[in-house]
Amino acid sequence: MLVETQAPGKLILIGEYVVLEGAPSLVCAVDRYAKVKISESETEYYLVSAPSIDIENVPFSITSNGLILFENSVDMLTRKKLSFFKTTFEYAWQYCKSCRITFNPFKIVIDTDAFYSAELNTKLGFGSSAALTVALVKALFKLSGKSPDDLEELNKIFRLSLAAHKKAQGGLGSGIDIAASSMGGVLEYRVGINNRAEQLLPEKVKVWEKLKMLVVFTGSSESTRKMVAGVGQLKKEKPEIYKQLMSDLETSSVNGCKAYKKNDISLFFKEIKNYNDLMSSLGEKSGMPIISPVHQKISEVVVQSGGVYKPSGAGSGDIGIAFAENAEQIIVVKKAIEKSGFTWLDVKIASEH
Repeated sequence: MLVETQAPGKLILIGEYVVLEGAPSLVCAVDRYAKVKISESETEYYLVSAPSIDIENVPFSITSNGLILFENSVDMLTRKKLSFFKTTFEYAWQYCKSCRITFNPFKIVIDTDAFYSAELNTKLGFGSSAALTVALVKALFKLSGKSPDDLEELNKIFRLSLAAHKKAQGGLGSGIDIAASSMGGVLEYRVGINNRAEQLLPEKVKVWEKLKMLVVFTGSSESTRKMVAGVGQLKKEKPEIYKQLMSDLETSSVNGCKAYKKNDISLFFKEIKNYNDLMSSLGEKSGMPIISPVHQKISEVVVQSGGVYKPSGAGSGDIGIAFAENAEQIIVVKKAIEKSGFTWLDVKIASEH
């Protein structure tokens, strides 16, 4: 084995949608990992395997310009499955090339099984593409002789992963998931640039140990792209309504971030409830089911058990977070969730990146 890397998934605590407008948001890394292994190739070609999507030893070469060329034997379905990998890999490869680093052909194995539940037969909303991007960039850095744990290199990994992921996503996204996968722990993140025209680095936040969280699965997945596009239509068609909602969401997110940093439970609970209500208003005004009937029902169950709840991410489906004041209270919430027929997911904050 030449290189082995991993990167955690993400869980947005507060700041969905408004993060795209430059407001501060709070995110944590979770212990679901995308993994990349690189070993020597026994052929003249580079090889890529991704068991999660039934890809096994697909051969490719790399042009002098850093572009992947799949062998003629590779069918269109396989090429389509590997399109995200191809774009991300090529972008990261350009950086290695600019550093005058060369490699002999190698075999790369991608593992994102932790982001998929066989029991629930669905992908979970922990940001698998971002985690994979970071793990892949880290692997190439490591292969280049650089240390992914060095702070300066870690910052480069974050910014390079962000650029690669944006390119693969067609320019969409805030980068909050890349931040969590790159840095680990709890972070305050905002979209913005410094005086060198670089994305601002996330701010590390001390984990609030007493605050307990429970991730709840709604029973179905949802397209973030679709939800964000729907809210984007509101921005175009009713800019004044959109502007006011974003202003209210920003105020709540700012207060929520402050409350977390100060371990102020009453203020934090107040802002989580407020943010959930504002997400509901955003959904109503945009015609998107952000607070779907399922999220609404889960919220009612959690609130009746003494906690607070909001979706984590774009809403409609995927996952949400129940917050409780202490370990005893989260047990009460957990039992109520189970009794109501919903599924909670065993995830923890990943302090290490």
